Amino acid sequence: MFLRFGFWRQACRHTARPCRWLLCLLMVAIGPTLPAQAQQRLLSEEFAPINFSENGEAKGLAVEVVQEIQRRLKKELPIEFQPWARAYREVQLGGETALFSMARTPGRERLFKWVGPVVTFYSSIYAPARGGLRLRSMDDAKRAKSVLVVRDWYTSEELSQLGFRNLVSVADPQAAIRMLLAQRADYFATERLSMPKIMAQAGVPEDALEIVYSYASAEGYIAFSRDTPDRVVQAWQRALDAMKRDGSFAAIYKRWLPQDSPPIKR
Repeated sequence: MFLRFGFWRQACRHTARPCRWLLCLLMVAIGPTLPAQAQQRLLSEEFAPINFSENGEAKGLAVEVVQEIQRRLKKELPIEFQPWARAYREVQLGGETALFSMARTPGRERLFKWVGPVVTFYSSIYAPARGGLRLRSMDDAKRAKSVLVVRDWYTSEELSQLGFRNLVSVADPQAAIRMLLAQRADYFATERLSMPKIMAQAGVPEDALEIVYSYASAEGYIAFSRDTPDRVVQAWQRALDAMKRDGSFAAIYKRWLPQDSPPIKR
């Protein structure tokens, strides 16, 4: 029920102090509730050596970059590790959320706001070692019976856009490795930087698989949700740019990927 202010002014003419208290209580009761401050979140996945957890501690190339950006911005957001498909969905659901490290592709361009690049990914196609399978071109891969890809990884999106009709999606790369070695698929298209660690996690020796074709590269970014204010994204980008100017970014990159060149330019 809404009461006219004139009524209260007349009623409170002789009892000003009590009415002021009553009015304050009514304003609290019927007035609009102020929105709570948005909670910022940082999401990542197990993708060593770029981002991963070990004994409950966040580690990796991109983790160190993100931590240094936060230090410069006087932030202390914890990093939440989730399966990639789940994190990829959550960063699109709204709120101020960021996910790293995400390959920046044309299909994702308008879905997120980008800070980076922080890493360069390299796409390769794997087969069981000493199995005699070889690829001379992407057309050879298109003619294969099946090519495994991890659901929502950029390699899956990439090959779909190239016209592959023989892709088989799996939940995680360890599952793809097991299927490949069990001869339930011909090839596995993935990103090569993480493969040594992924194979170790799957309990498979590194020489059990071999690269039969390398075909592309993509740059990895910190992807912010569309709800994240531009000023926040710009502050993160400025901090990263400063790291690239002062050499701290290159030092982190060399520590984790000594054989690779860091992506310095935007």
